[in-house]
Amino acid sequence: MQKILMEHEIENLDLTKVAALQQKRTLAFVNHFVVTTAQFLNTFAKQCESKLMQFEEKLEKVDAAMVLLEARLSSIPEVNDSSQTNESVKSLDNSQVKTEEAEVDNQTQGIKNTEEKAPETEASTTNDSIQTKPEYERFIKMIQVGVPLEAVKLKVSLEGLDPKVLESLLKK
Repeated sequence: MQKILMEHEIENLDLTKVAALQQKRTLAFVNHFVVTTAQFLNTFAKQCESKLMQFEEKLEKVDAAMVLLEARLSSIPEVNDSSQTNESVKSLDNSQVKTEEAEVDNQTQGIKNTEEKAPETEASTTNDSIQTKPEYERFIKMIQVGVPLEAVKLKVSLEGLDPKVLESLLKK
């Protein structure tokens, strides 16, 4: 019943006698809406970005763990004999080839610079340093295979060893 009365009053209302909306008030409402919406979007974007950064850090840790796991698996002869269709194993093989090519280039440059110095001397120096620290031998092999140095350092520290000792062995 009230609804019918309101509709009847609206129909009889003379809009020419109704005061116009104040422009300043309308502008204030619109400005307030725009400012609060922009603030909301900025906070939302900031939260999204921080969550993405956290996710990216977790993803990098998982990636480093995968590289370590793949390197560990590649050292097992039974796994190497089976078919290697995983692309990550192929990338490890490619990095191993690149490392071997770099070693060959370094050896040929060393032979050109000093003809008396043989490549076996460099290999024996590396073997001597490994023999003095046998617990670091597999980590040095991981680096030679192409595992990133930072990932190997992380693995060394997880096993309770000193990453600085690994660096000193690599510099020798």
